[in-house]
Amino acid sequence: MSSLTEPEGLARNMLIVSTTLTGLTVLEYAWNISFEMRVIWPKVWKSAEAKIFLIARYVGLAGQIFNVWFVNRMASGINHHPLACRAWYSHQAAIIQCLLMSVELLLMLRVCKMYKNDKYVLGILFLFAVGQCATVIISARIVVPSVGFYPTCVMVINSHPSRIYVGTSVIVVYQCLLAMILWRYLRRDWSEPLRSYLRITARDSVLIVISVTCLLLPLTLAPMGIESRTIDNLLFHVMLFGFWFAADRLVLDKERFHLAVQNNRELTEVDLDNLEPLDDPDICPVKPSDSKAVSTEVFIAFDSESGLETEEDITDEMHPSG
Repeated sequence: MSSLTEPEGLARNMLIVSTTLTGLTVLEYAWNISFEMRVIWPKVWKSAEAKIFLIARYVGLAGQIFNVWFVNRMASGINHHPLACRAWYSHQAAIIQCLLMSVELLLMLRVCKMYKNDKYVLGILFLFAVGQCATVIISARIVVPSVGFYPTCVMVINSHPSRIYVGTSVIVVYQCLLAMILWRYLRRDWSEPLRSYLRITARDSVLIVISVTCLLLPLTLAPMGIESRTIDNLLFHVMLFGFWFAADRLVLDKERFHLAVQNNRELTEVDLDNLEPLDDPDICPVKPSDSKAVSTEVFIAFDSESGLETEEDITDEMHPSG
């Protein structure tokens, strides 16, 4: 039995990785579909976050399934026209950029709400978005046409120098967004329900930025001579799954916390004389009162669009005036 040629071996490895990641994608999708239909779809017309989530979710899912079909043809030794191979790599680049921008926009929405849509912060985020789009478009027009491939469309090493700018620019933007989130989270005294939510946001943001950085490092290091045909051919499949999963985590974790908060109504004893105002009164205002202590039912109203909550005293008229 003859050994596989290099293109055949690469195509086989691509098929194994793509099939495995697609299986994980379908499993994660099936696990959360009921929650998605019940919680996220009803918000699609009024929530920008829900729109971004659904676009990323179904574009990524379709991209993964298409990858399995096309890579199976490659592993079967079917030759393709060069234009078909160009279209294949353009398709991969477009899917990756869609998912990457979706994750970036979800992080930007969190930054906007944490800084209460401050005009200076909005300006910084706008510059990030414009610069990122310009870098991606210019680099894609240079990188994709320079890709070399075998007749089956298996990629020959592509180490065009412009790849370093794509990877570096994305990593820098994500690091800046993470710094803005952590700065706001650590420098403010948040009320407890909101603190728990922001703790989840900070945790997810840290993990996502680390993942994005690790996924983009091979893209950045290849022009420096650190390259591998195996990594080049498998990288896009891994990136597609990684960015798709990151977009899912950002929204699903938030919505699960939202649902848990909505279901948490309890009778609490509040000493209004000893309440200490938080350092951001716009987020959690404190109402003055001369009462010593009243039994109040606190309902936590969570704004699904902004991710911020307010606390309303349902029984603030319980005690007589005077």
